[in-house]
Amino acid sequence: MTMADPHLIPLKPALYADFPCPSCGAKAIEARGTVFPGVHVLGDYRCGACGLEFLRDLPVGFAVQHPVAIGRADGRLFNPSGAEPWLHGPLLQAYRAPSDAPVTVERIVRRTARRVVVLNTLDFLYGHVLLKLFNAQAYLDRYPDRGLVIILPRMYAWLAPPEAAEVWLVDLRLGQAHGWYTRFNAWVQERLAAYDEVDLARGYAHPEQAGLDIARFAGIPAFDPARFDALPPHITFVARQDRLWFASDLGELCHRALNKLGLKGLGRWYVRRQDRLMRRTMRAIRRVEPRATFTVVGLARPGGYGTLARDLRTERMDEATERAWCQAYAQSHVVVGVHGSNMLLPTAFAAACVEVLPDDRIGNIVQDVFVRYPDRMQLFAYRFVDERARPGQVAHHVLGILRHYSAFHRNMCVHTV
Repeated sequence: MTMADPHLIPLKPALYADFPCPSCGAKAIEARGTVFPGVHVLGDYRCGACGLEFLRDLPVGFAVQHPVAIGRADGRLFNPSGAEPWLHGPLLQAYRAPSDAPVTVERIVRRTARRVVVLNTLDFLYGHVLLKLFNAQAYLDRYPDRGLVIILPRMYAWLAPPEAAEVWLVDLRLGQAHGWYTRFNAWVQERLAAYDEVDLARGYAHPEQAGLDIARFAGIPAFDPARFDALPPHITFVARQDRLWFASDLGELCHRALNKLGLKGLGRWYVRRQDRLMRRTMRAIRRVEPRATFTVVGLARPGGYGTLARDLRTERMDEATERAWCQAYAQSHVVVGVHGSNMLLPTAFAAACVEVLPDDRIGNIVQDVFVRYPDRMQLFAYRFVDERARPGQVAHHVLGILRHYSAFHRNMCVHTV
């Protein structure tokens, strides 16, 4: 079976099998069925030429570019596109040690459909799940004659778009998602048997975001750029503790040394230092823009900002906290934080961002940013500073956005031909 539509992978009534045998290269591939062990979705195949029986990644998620195959007889890895070990290593490990542990799935049916598109968002990283989930809008809009079925970790239930026909909430923590769960696969196969036609959504790792309406997921409208100058400036700081803004090589070196020595208690001094850097940045902004107000969010014990900022940090996450944070982002002209998946939702709501980008994340630049704009506003609204940036430098970029946002938009995006 070939792909008539490049965004849909046929599963039923006929399974996609338009690729060569990973061993001999023949295209006489017999499709036998699918396997849904967790993060991956695989096809079960046999080569009619050499007889190889194998499981192959269906081209969804990261497997769009890096599909791998596993020989059923010996567990041999076929990796023609050179997928990195972080992609295929956990898959092989899980295949060789499958789990028969029960996996609880809650099936929420909002409307009945016989022809469905299944979007699997399971992943082991927070940001990866979000990015896969953001594919949902395109499938809802492009295929209104199909029912969208979303496989979603339970902790993301509050972000499931209500337009989806079904949502399958899976009780697996992120760190468990790489496992090979035989009972979960059996549950999925039983559900798929009830539909007349099934396609798999590609679940692109980095879907197009300009034009994506985050309110369809969270129920909270994003910051309205048309009101940028009409609203008093508000800036939200995202303060994570596991990847810090150090502002100096020495600070980063000492922090890593303390962690390696098992002295994490002393390493928390750098968490407090990050708070000081953020407070200094806030004060530098307010000296130039006295109307500016601030919010700070993150997984940490609140305290230390006094009346300078509204402190929404917490050590225990729940849906109410997630929504409160998103409300803060949605009121923000700018969000400021260190690179990571923690920046995806802030940038989905806020008008702009200034991100501290560590040296070892330069290759991942923009992957954690929800790019709201389709034009040159992308270059203006999303700023990246070196991990050694001082508070004055971060404040300088924030103030530049506050001062020039509307003029830049008029000159570069509106008054053009």
